Amino acid sequence: MEIYFDTDYKRIEYDATHHIMIATWKVAPTSNEFRTGMMAMVNAMGQFKTGRVIYDVINLGAILEEDQVWAATEWRALAVAVGHSKVAFILPDDIFTNMSMEDMMAKADKDVAFGYFNRMEDAVRWVVIPKQVNAVKNDTFKNKTDL
Repeated sequence: MEIYFDTDYKRIEYDATHHIMIATWKVAPTSNEFRTGMMAMVNAMGQFKTGRVIYDVINLGAILEEDQVWAATEWRALAVAVGHSKVAFILPDDIFTNMSMEDMMAKADKDVAFGYFNRMEDAVRWVVIPKQVNAVKNDTFKNKTDL
């Protein structure tokens, strides 16, 4: 793994074996940190020429409404322009983070395939599959019943 971005709140790595980006939120970020971390991902996708991303949001916490709207509109347009094509979320058992992620994805266009997981291995296995799917049901994620 090659570390691209590393702060107290987020780490972005490039996995050359699978040609994917892996972003881990270390702590709940401020609004500015959230946006800075998300923009770092746009730059990383452009540099490594991959739009397949895994977001470990176990420690992300709830996302402010205005940041959800920004991510679903402005950020998403920039990300899609550099090739963002498939995203897997590793979710915690925390209902508030789950609701924030679902709210944000509901606001976004459905031009990027996405799935929810509770294990990194399952997320990697799914995100590297070339076929595009709008969503995935992951039976190993016990809090989701119909994705």
